[in-house]
Amino acid sequence: MAIEFNRRKYLYIVTTKDRSQDAKSFMASNPEYAYEYANLVLNGRFPEGEKAIATEFAYAYFYARNILKQRFPAAEKIIATDSFYSYMYAKDVIKGRFIEGEDAIATSPEYAYKYADVVLRGRFRKGEKAIATSSWYSKLYQEIINDN
Repeated sequence: MAIEFNRRKYLYIVTTKDRSQDAKSFMASNPEYAYEYANLVLNGRFPEGEKAIATEFAYAYFYARNILKQRFPAAEKIIATDSFYSYMYAKDVIKGRFIEGEDAIATSPEYAYKYADVVLRGRFRKGEKAIATSSWYSKLYQEIINDN
C-alpha cells in the first residue's frame, strides 16, 4: 500500500509540476524520482537529489547527459560498474576515454569493440580478450587494427 501511495504522490508531483519543499524532499530520496523531477519538473539540475541519482548507473548517466550536460564525478564510480553505461558515458558525456569504466567495458565483446571504434578510434588492448569471444566483433575489430 505504501508503494502505491508513493507512486500516486510521484505522479501528482510530476503532473502538477510541484516545486514545494515537501515535493523536493520526497523526490530527493529515490534515484528514479530525483531524475524525473529534475528532467520533467525543474528542467534542470536538482542538487538535493544528486546523492540518490548517483547510486544508480542508468539514472546517473541520463542525469549527466540530459541535465548536467557534462561529467557527473559523484556518480562515475557507479557508472563504471556497467559495460553499457560506461561506454555510453564515454561516448556521449565525456566524448573521450573513460578510464574508470574500462574494466567493465572490457567484459563485453560488443561494447569493447564499440569503445575501440567510436571512442578510442583505435586499439583497446584491455577489451581484446572479450572481443575474441565473438567472431563478429573480432572481424570488425581486426579492421580497426589494420586501419591504424
